[in-house]
Amino acid sequence: MPLRFLPAGLLCAAAALPAMADPARDAVRDVVAGADLGKGYAQIINLASTPDISASRYVVDQDEGNFTLEVAQVPYEAKLLSLTPDTDINWRLAGGYLQLAQDVLLDDLPASGQNIDSKWSAYSVTGGLVARINLGNGFTLLPALDFGVAQLDNKAQYGAAASALRPQLDGLLLNWQTKAWLITPSVGVQWQGADTVHRTRIGGHVARSWINSFDESDPQLRFRETANVYSVHAEYAAPLGMQLASRPLDWVVLGSYAGFFGADRDAMGLQAIAELGLALEVPLAGNDSASDRVRVGASYLFGPNGKGWTLGLGLQY
Repeated sequence: MPLRFLPAGLLCAAAALPAMADPARDAVRDVVAGADLGKGYAQIINLASTPDISASRYVVDQDEGNFTLEVAQVPYEAKLLSLTPDTDINWRLAGGYLQLAQDVLLDDLPASGQNIDSKWSAYSVTGGLVARINLGNGFTLLPALDFGVAQLDNKAQYGAAASALRPQLDGLLLNWQTKAWLITPSVGVQWQGADTVHRTRIGGHVARSWINSFDESDPQLRFRETANVYSVHAEYAAPLGMQLASRPLDWVVLGSYAGFFGADRDAMGLQAIAELGLALEVPLAGNDSASDRVRVGASYLFGPNGKGWTLGLGLQY
C-alpha cells in the first residue's frame, strides 16, 4: 500500500544524488508519473467516505513493513418521503476521517536517522438518497446514489539522514495535498426474518465510485480513478432480558466481509477485511418491535495480512 507510494529503492537512489539537483527531482517526477499512484489515493478517499465502518483501527502486516489505518465515520439517515406503500426514499449524510501512518526505515542510508514517518489523512463529507423497496418475503432492495467531496494530504517527517531526500520528494511523494469529488451509485439487497423477537438479517451490496482530484498542490498529483467495493453481512438479535430506560435491550452477534474488487483491488495493498462482533440494541419507540433501534457495539477485524478492532454507535432501520 503506502510502501508503493514510498518505494525504498527510489528513496535510496535519490539520496545518492546532489541535493536540490533538478535531474534528481525530474527523475522522481518521472517515476511518480509512471507509478499510477492515483489508484491508491482514490481507494484511500473511497475508504474514508464509506459508511460501512464507524470507527476502527487496523494494522496491516506486510513483508516490507507495517502500516496503521484508522477510520472514523459519523453517518445519519432519515426518511424523506414514501413513494408507495412498499417504497420509501431516505436521505443520508456522513462525515468521515481516515489516517494511514507508516514509518519507513531506509537501511541503505548511512548514519542514524534513516526513517521517514509518513501520514496520509483524508477528510470527507458525503450525502445522497437511498430507496428502500420492499420486494416481499422479507427481501428489501436498496439502490442508492451518493455525492461527496474530500481532502487528502500527506505529512512527513524525515530523520537526520533521510532529510537529504526532502528536495527531491516534497510535493511529489511527501508533504502534499489535493481535493477530490466522488460520485457513488450502489445497490444492495437485504433479507430479514419474519420473527420480530429473534431477528435475523442477511444482506450485501456493491458500489462503484468515480473519483476526480482537483486543486492539487502539484499537477503531478492529478488523478481520475474508480474504486469498486462490496460487502456481505449477517446478524442475529435476541432479547437480553434486561431494560434500559424502560425499553427492552437486545443482544446482537454480527459478522461481515468487505473489500475492493476489480483490476485495481490491490492498489492499497488491502483487499478485504472480515468482522466479528457483539452489540446491544434498544428501540427508540418503547416496546414497538418495528421501531428504529440505537445500537452500540464492538468488533474484531481481521484479514489476510492484518488485524484490528472497531467500535460503533448507530441507528438501525
